[in-house]
Amino acid sequence: MKTKLLYILPFLGLFACEDISEQPIEKEPKEDVAQSESKYLKEGKTIAKTTFKVLSSNLKNAMAEGGIENALSYCNVNAMPLTDSLSNHYNVSIKRVSDKARNSLNTPTESEQKIIDDYLANIENRKPVLVKNEEGNPTFYAPIVAKSLCLSCHGIVGESLLPENHEKIKLLYPEDKAIGYKEGDLRGIWSIEFKN
Repeated sequence: MKTKLLYILPFLGLFACEDISEQPIEKEPKEDVAQSESKYLKEGKTIAKTTFKVLSSNLKNAMAEGGIENALSYCNVNAMPLTDSLSNHYNVSIKRVSDKARNSLNTPTESEQKIIDDYLANIENRKPVLVKNEEGNPTFYAPIVAKSLCLSCHGIVGESLLPENHEKIKLLYPEDKAIGYKEGDLRGIWSIEFKN
């Protein structure tokens, strides 16, 4: 038994005397900035696309059940909770904002308004962008373009937006500014903030 201890003691001494402060500490390789941006852009596109699909399919179902008036009532009550649940699911903050908001909760911040202005000024280059916000979190922005279905509730009164539906909009959203759009117009933007 004593012999075994004698063999182990020199090894213990090696570990006790080793100066680990001079040993290089292995660090995980830093993610390339371009790779990181590409990852957030890809994730942002996926989240925006999924959110759009969820909102539009629910809206189409509401229209099928009771026309535009039913869809307006459905959207008024359910659009924000659906967006919030997807924000929780993806651990991000998902917003749809517009310079002509229907709901005051969709009013853009100063930085979001700048993105909207950039998209409005450059119709040919409406690509998704990634910007670091004041907190340093990456935020994905992408345009929301008016499609023919959107015009039933956001179009020109008396043309694509029926006057009776416009009256319902004014009841549900007394401060509404989100009408007068034509197909292809910039309706607003996706603003998706990733949490660090």
